[in-house]
Amino acid sequence: MPRRPSRGRRSIPIRRIENQDDLYATFSKRCRGLYKKASELSTICGADVGLTVFSPSNNPFSFWHPTMESVIGRYRDPNRLQDDQTRIMEAETRGRVEHLNIQLDMILDEKDMIKSKEKQIDEEKGWWEETPIESLNKEQVKEWNTMF
Repeated sequence: MPRRPSRGRRSIPIRRIENQDDLYATFSKRCRGLYKKASELSTICGADVGLTVFSPSNNPFSFWHPTMESVIGRYRDPNRLQDDQTRIMEAETRGRVEHLNIQLDMILDEKDMIKSKEKQIDEEKGWWEETPIESLNKEQVKEWNTMF
């Protein structure tokens, strides 16, 4: 019996979705994608980003980096000079984001190291279970004894 393709990977035509349940589910998924892209853009490129999205039920969702005031102020008057307080606040926000990104990179590196160690341990463990004791050499017997 041929498998029916899942709805998750199908290409959908770009037109209004009529089914309310599908509409809410699609909005939820796409909205998360927008947030992720806006966050990546601000983190990787150092861009000031403002995003406001209204759900089908008319609820607002927004993402601002570094702050809503600074992004809207730059949009309204790109040539204006920022006051000291705004510059300090933006610098602090950027510093926090940079610090958190460094921590995230360190944690991801540590996670990769742990996964490689787990893989190595999984490959090494169990050799004594498959090998008869009579066929072990002196060093393998010592290693076997230290494990238990």
